[in-house]
Order: sequence, then structure tokens, then C-alpha cells
Amino acid sequence: MDMLVRGKMVGNAETRDIRIKDGRVTSIRSIGSKRADLGSRHSFIAPVLFDIQVNGWGGIDLQSPTLMVDDVWRLTHCMAMHGVGYWIPTLITGPLEVMERTCRVIVEARRSPAVRRAIPGIHVEGPFISPQDGARGAHAKDFVRKPNLHEFDRLQEAAEGAIRYITVAPEWDGAPDFIRAVVAQGVVVALGHHNASEEHIAAAVEAGARLCTHLGNGLASMIHRHFNPLWPQLAEDRLAAGFIADLEHLPAPVLKSFVRVKGPERTILTSDCVHIAGLKPGRYSLGGMAVELLPTGRICLSGTDLLAGSSLMLLQGVVNAARVTDLTLEQAVACATSVPAKVLGVRLHFKHPRAGEKAEFIVFDIKKDATNWHAILRGVFIDGKFVDRQETAG
Repeated sequence: MDMLVRGKMVGNAETRDIRIKDGRVTSIRSIGSKRADLGSRHSFIAPVLFDIQVNGWGGIDLQSPTLMVDDVWRLTHCMAMHGVGYWIPTLITGPLEVMERTCRVIVEARRSPAVRRAIPGIHVEGPFISPQDGARGAHAKDFVRKPNLHEFDRLQEAAEGAIRYITVAPEWDGAPDFIRAVVAQGVVVALGHHNASEEHIAAAVEAGARLCTHLGNGLASMIHRHFNPLWPQLAEDRLAAGFIADLEHLPAPVLKSFVRVKGPERTILTSDCVHIAGLKPGRYSLGGMAVELLPTGRICLSGTDLLAGSSLMLLQGVVNAARVTDLTLEQAVACATSVPAKVLGVRLHFKHPRAGEKAEFIVFDIKKDATNWHAILRGVFIDGKFVDRQETAG
């Protein structure tokens, strides 16, 4: 493979020509007269993205009791096609035996070096969340239960130690003890799908919780204007926060305000995409719950306005955040690369292309109109390989 790639590295105004041969960057120079094979003087070049909350995509459902190793392989490729070089499979609330089986399937898929490289761990989003309507979101109530270290250990054993973080409702009796025990195993604890008081949140943070799962969502529709779970989590500087930047889960002014409070060093952009993302609008099933994918891309529990995951791909979320918040494009990219890696304690390195190193970056354009910025993915290189399919991200 011999390719000339052209674009501006995010954070740098100068357009550069990057020559790639046999999967490695051979030179980086000022723009020349030769026509580029990929990109243009208006394109952007950035590290591949890291999505820490993926439930599925394109009909591949990580919650399916019949999930196969090949599904995880294909989903890894789907993520790569959309510029996501690293991702965290997310398991939502379900029967313990099904969740164990899913962990084992993911572990088996990770025996492939390429998949293991792409999947640095697993996220268990439940079952230790709130049973209350609203706070529970689209999780099935029948399988919600109190935090139980024995059950967690069963899941971690099935995952062969690959569980990287877990989402917990901190108002459960015994939640601080559970959090301390899990953190002692090197697992990050996130707060989410809860209706906790300020005192419960403070106790969870003292016990070691360091992240909020899709903050601003997984909440009751009606909450007290002052005494609610949002403000203590926003005010707590020890908590980083994940945000779904599809502008459906959080309207633009809300996302801007939340990011302004947390700052770029504690903001994580994620997709929370589910298996019906990439499919045609219509009615589907999600974790045994009836949901509807609207033409706008919004996914709701059928007959309600409650969101049930997203159809977002992460690059579009990055561009959305750069448009509607105070984040620069460079900072927004960091919130989908180095920031989540640091919060989760994952050893991944995100950097611009360098001569002599394997090619690993994305090339994209931003098409702007009066109401939106559209991310258009032009090409993806991962571990020196060109991902041989180009699609619009978003």
C-alpha cells in the first residue's frame, strides 16, 4: 500500500501531506502539487477514537442470549469503519446467566490479537441500578437487583478479569462497601441509572467511585429543581462524566453547560449506540423492551419519550460537541480518546502521525450548513492497515 493522505492535524492549522507505504508513515511534509489519494486541504486528521459505551450496532446486539464470537468480531470491524479503533462492550441489566455467557463470548473473541487490541475491557451497566421507573431507563425491571459482590465476582470470573468498569446506583444499602471492594480489584466504578441523594453520592465517591455513566440521562423525568442527583455529580471534581453528544440525550444548551462545569479534563464523549443504530426507522426490541427508532435518529421506549440508547456514531458526537460547547475540536477529540483512557486506567496512546510509525489515524471532513455540522469520515488507518470501507459517521 502506497498512499498520499492530505489534511490538517487537529489542533494545527497547516495542511500536511502524509506519505504511507506498507502501513507505515514514511514522511510528513507541507502540501505539494500532487493530487492526494485521500483527504484534501480541508480535511482533518485525528487519532482513532475510543468509545467506552457500545451496546451494539447494525443489528449486532451484545445483549442477545445467542451472541456469538463472530458477532463481536464483526462489531469490532463496524466500529473501525466508523473511526473507532478502541471500544468497550457494554452489558446492560439481564439474567446473571446470560450476562456471564456474554462475558465468556467476549473473552473468546478477544483471543484474536486484533480484537483484544481493540477491546481493552468490558463495561457492566447493571444489574445493580435503581429499580425505579425513569432512573432505570430501558433496563428490564425484573432483573435489577441490589449490589452483590458474589454476583460481580461471578461476572468477573466469566470475563477472565476483563471487566474494566461497572455502573452502580449508590443509594442501595451496602453500596459503599460494594464500591470499595470492586475498586480494590482495580475496577472503575461509575454512578448511573440512580436517584441518589447528595449524601449517597458523597459516600460513593469516598468509597472510590470516579465516573458518571451518561450524566443527565438515566433519570426520572420529573425531579426536584435543587435536590436531585445532577448537581452533586456536577459539583464533585473527583467524578469525570460521560456525555452522549447526539443532542437528543442532552439538548445543546445542557451539553454546553455540563461540559463547562466538568471541563475538558473530566469530560468523556461516548455514543451509547445500540444494535438498531444503522438500521431503518421502525419498531424493534431492545433487551426485551419494545423500542422505536425515529427518522430523526432518536430511539425511545415505545409509547414514551424515554430514551433507549442512541443511534449516534462517536465521530459525529465529537463534531457536535465542538459545535455547541466551549470545547475546541482538538479538545473534543481528546474527550473521545485520551481522557477516557486516563479515567479508565487503560494504556492507550493517542497521537498524531509520525514518520517511521505505523499509520493509525482517521481522516474526516466537516460539512457545515445553517443548523448543523456533519462529520464525513473519509478514511481510517488502524495498526498500519487501511480499513477498506468509507462511510459517513453519524
